[in-house]
Amino acid sequence: MLARALFGLFAATAVTAAGAAADESPALAALECDFTARTGATLVFERADLPGRWYDDMPALTAARRLAATRILLAEAGKYPVGCLGRVGVTRLGVFDALVNQTGDGFRPFDDARGGYVYFGMWRRAGAIVAAYYTDGQLPLTFHHEVFHAVDDASRFDEDDEDDEDDEDDEDDEDDERFGDALAGDDRYPALAIDGADLAALAARKGDLLERAVGDYAGKSAGEDQAETARWLMSHLATGLWQATVRLELPGSQRILHVLAQYAAAGDDAPGVVSLVEAALGRDPERGRRAFATAVDVGVKVVLERIAPDGRFVVWGRASTGGGNSTLRVDLARIGVVGARLGELAPGLCASVGARDAAAARLVDVLDRYQAYIAARWSISDGTVQVFADARARVQDALAVVPPRANRYLAKVDAELVDPTWRAAIRAVQPATVKLGGGSGVNLAPTGLILTAGHVVDRVGARLTVRFPDGREYQGVATAFDDELDLGLVRLTGGRGLPVARMAAAAPKRGDDVVVIGQPGTRTPDGAATGYQPWQVSVGTIRGFRAGDRTGAQHLGRAKHDAWTYWGHSGSPLFDRAGAIVALHNSWDARTAMRHAVTWEAIVEFLDANR
Repeated sequence: MLARALFGLFAATAVTAAGAAADESPALAALECDFTARTGATLVFERADLPGRWYDDMPALTAARRLAATRILLAEAGKYPVGCLGRVGVTRLGVFDALVNQTGDGFRPFDDARGGYVYFGMWRRAGAIVAAYYTDGQLPLTFHHEVFHAVDDASRFDEDDEDDEDDEDDEDDEDDERFGDALAGDDRYPALAIDGADLAALAARKGDLLERAVGDYAGKSAGEDQAETARWLMSHLATGLWQATVRLELPGSQRILHVLAQYAAAGDDAPGVVSLVEAALGRDPERGRRAFATAVDVGVKVVLERIAPDGRFVVWGRASTGGGNSTLRVDLARIGVVGARLGELAPGLCASVGARDAAAARLVDVLDRYQAYIAARWSISDGTVQVFADARARVQDALAVVPPRANRYLAKVDAELVDPTWRAAIRAVQPATVKLGGGSGVNLAPTGLILTAGHVVDRVGARLTVRFPDGREYQGVATAFDDELDLGLVRLTGGRGLPVARMAAAAPKRGDDVVVIGQPGTRTPDGAATGYQPWQVSVGTIRGFRAGDRTGAQHLGRAKHDAWTYWGHSGSPLFDRAGAIVALHNSWDARTAMRHAVTWEAIVEFLDANR
């Protein structure tokens, strides 16, 4: 793609009018190359370099304004994935001093000086966009507006359709209906799931919210409303992403969420929520993607250094008298662990679906070749075959992407928390809270690793049904249990792409605010029905700590808190204002009515020993 794009740049330069070519400076040529490498599209400044019919008058920019326009567009292009424009069919982007037509559309002003109606931009399915450069502030808005039309169309392009101008494009009836339902409140989009720390950083950068439509031009059609929303979003990323997570009731938020859904429908070629968060916070998503690629290389290397140290497969250990090689099974399980770790890293490093699939394919290929090597030399027990299959499944599940599901219990977070930043942080982790057995818990890994109170699982090997707020259910088995710390871990079967919460970086202090999300029991200890509803949310504070070592016995948890809990809340996470886990509710003191929780220090010690 890059080689073709660069060839297109040099070809376009060759056909540019001689007078314009003489004006191009080395600095401009270098920036044009950078733009092509970044977007996959070629910048042009002459009408002759564009295919098809455009506007009646398209005066060229001066050399100085070409340079300024290129710098602006290169900066704005950084908000999209590398090669995005080229992959969605935009091969050329023309920039001109003005775009003027003899006919108007009811929304354009007539300019006496220019002798016609003044336009801002146009997109054509022939593979090009044009934009006028009137001001430094206007050019980015036009760019994002027209790019949205191209990206939106990429997911439903019909080769039998004729070219459609930006201002007269066909509207997709189904898309219009979904858009209208979202704005009417009949079928609202769910909130974005953004990490609590990132959401707090976005909140610190946000400005005025998009309450309704961007402006009058949005009234022309649903398609133009969406394109106007897209240009607003791309120019107000921190604000737009924050409000689409926290302020769902605003029509502007539903507009933003619809635009993001249209981007998602175009796949990896369009910006995703993770990459947009990176751009909004001034981070480089490409650096993250490169880091993920490096992590995959390292992970595969670690695997091969163990099972193929000199480039040839070896099998460590030997079969036991009961059948099966326990050392081999541990080595295979480690490959699954490598896949799970890559799955945990992928979202934070902006790894695309394609990058995840490629990573999974590399590890599965190693497993396939290793199994074939062994099968050609020895007989493999059914148990070892199953371990190979389990390792493949864990790798594939960990690196898969599962779309979000409806979660009606998020409304309880909104009802309990007024502060928008705190509310957003808790909304981000509430999907990771679970109900299991007679208690509660919280998920720590995309493939399903539930932290809960020890007395909920009672023993290693216990089997439980685990339910998430979005309705998904999985079977799990307790893989770790500590009676003294009153902690347990439950590994799920078939989990992938599940919402997760993380441990806080440090222990809480007395007086710190906390939120507890747990499962009130449906019956009291004596069997009477309670009528309580699941995923109850309560706010409180850390009231202090019991005397002694905080990693000591936790039957009456050593952290004290006053968030309201019921029978069945055992294993409920205590979240801080950033949405990180600071303790785990496990008991209450009948004498003082104080709630108690397993301390942060005890949880960390337990996880270090059992993960």
